Amino acid sequence: MRRGFKAESERLSEAARASLALGALEKLDPWAYAESLGAYVLAADELDLPPQHAAQLLERDPDSWSGMTLAEDGLLLIVLNSAQSKRRQASTLMHELAHSILDHTPASVQVSPAGLVLLSDYSDEQEEEADWLGGALLLPQAALYHHRSAGKSVTDIARHFGVSDDLCHWRCRMTGVEKRLAFRARA
Repeated sequence: MRRGFKAESERLSEAARASLALGALEKLDPWAYAESLGAYVLAADELDLPPQHAAQLLERDPDSWSGMTLAEDGLLLIVLNSAQSKRRQASTLMHELAHSILDHTPASVQVSPAGLVLLSDYSDEQEEEADWLGGALLLPQAALYHHRSAGKSVTDIARHFGVSDDLCHWRCRMTGVEKRLAFRARA
């Protein structure tokens, strides 16, 4: 991850909230944010997929993918795995938006003979940045510190912001919120 990116991601999170007239402690609705950026978001079950393909993606192997982004001529379409929980979809949506916000370019792209993009991979650094920014957009460090300082559990915070407990635990650990609270308790 680029030097200074963690602080930059918190600034980008603040700017996103400001653009939606939200304070640091308020929940950012990922779908409303995507709309504000001009992105189109569809669930995979909204696509007119042949039944065998829909069954493969959503029933037989739903854990093999979470989302994908198609960008063409200034249009941005994000398709989410509708077999996953809304909390997981929220995280995926913010991760995909983060790639777009950060102007990430895939490190490799596979194209079918017909010219369709089949798969694209980002570098490890870009994936890490998208994870970090997506998490900061959903769970700003200031909000985590505020709510944890007030005695709210990680589960309560995760529910309030509409994300998974795992994401909330990760953000509390990675932002140093838990260490700051432990230090404050010892002092």
